[in-house]
Amino acid sequence: MSFLAHVPILLLLLSSSLAAQPVRLSLQQTQQEALKNSPSLREGEARAREARYKVDEAYTLAAPSLNLQSGVSRITPPVEASFTGRQLIVTPEYSYSNVLSLRQSLVTFGRLHWSAAASELAEKANLAELQDRRLRVLEEAALNYYETLLSKEQVKIAEDQLKARQAHLQEAKNLVKAGSAAPFDIKRDEAAQANSEQQLLEAQTRAGLARLRLFTLLQRPDRGEELEPVEQLPLPPQPDLPTALARRYDLQASRWGAEAARARVQLAEVQNNPNLGLQSDYNLRTQTSFVPASQWSVGLNLQIPLYDGGISEARASQAREVVEQLLALSDQAERNAQLELSSLMLELRNRYQRLDVTFRNQESAQEAARIARLRYQNGLSTNVELLDSEAALTSAQRDRVAAHYQYLQTLARYRRAAAEEVATP
Repeated sequence: MSFLAHVPILLLLLSSSLAAQPVRLSLQQTQQEALKNSPSLREGEARAREARYKVDEAYTLAAPSLNLQSGVSRITPPVEASFTGRQLIVTPEYSYSNVLSLRQSLVTFGRLHWSAAASELAEKANLAELQDRRLRVLEEAALNYYETLLSKEQVKIAEDQLKARQAHLQEAKNLVKAGSAAPFDIKRDEAAQANSEQQLLEAQTRAGLARLRLFTLLQRPDRGEELEPVEQLPLPPQPDLPTALARRYDLQASRWGAEAARARVQLAEVQNNPNLGLQSDYNLRTQTSFVPASQWSVGLNLQIPLYDGGISEARASQAREVVEQLLALSDQAERNAQLELSSLMLELRNRYQRLDVTFRNQESAQEAARIARLRYQNGLSTNVELLDSEAALTSAQRDRVAAHYQYLQTLARYRRAAAEEVATP
């Protein structure tokens, strides 16, 4: 048989081997998908675009405006007059009027400046808030990713525990049959096996819910991807509280918001200032004896508010109080940020130290379980000691795995709080 005859078979084997390999999903891919499909980010981006349009709106005070006004009327009877024997038309029966008006502000006396300043500062606040939302999406994706890995490890531990319980039950039956153990050992092993089955079901439920939350965040169905485990843990970052606080986008948004409010105070205070503008009209209408068919006029228009009933001052006072509110909220946000960062720094150090403790505890529990198993097999102890030692081993394994991923989760929270855009540990 020629080589070409084997090509379809080789292709079939290759495709089947590729299909058998599970698709892997990394933390970085998870975070990128979360950013792409986040409703919170879509809302934040829309808010940022809205703020940009408000800036454009503010600058329209300096732009000219052009308006056209048209009308047709009928008056019955028409107005006519006789002058030196001639019949003059004052108002015809049918008439039309078209007015093209151009308006251009020349000097706004602060209105344009403060309106644009308030809009631009508000835009900066929205952009900073958008960046903060982005960090929070990255944090949420990382937390869900680590929680899914943790629940998977807990399922594996529960499965190993159930297998050990099943093996011990069979061993107990053999020892009782041989007269080397009490019959009650079988009942204890059966109860321990039932408890392990219950723990496995609970672990599987938690794992299923964790994957459900993860792929709900990604806005797509779960295709059975295998998450890449995190073996190497980074060291806790060196604390730098002032730099971290300066980077925080939520604090920047708060400060920009207060500055925008101050600009709105100035805008409210200049509403009573004069306004100088250019006005030009071109009128095309029905010609009469006293009115030409077309007329063009150009002039300067100066408006000086004299008294507005106190509305400008009331609005300025309201704006000042808004500034005070935002400043108070900004101060409170900075205090909360300092507390959050300090707490996370302390928690990171404690969780990193706990890693070594849980690892040593697991090694001790493994040795204790090995000795208890040998003692039981040689008739030196009951299976109570064995079951207790293996329960302690399972607890130690769970503690070690939990410490591993809880450290990573705390690190993800710290990176968000310190405004560190890091996708991988």
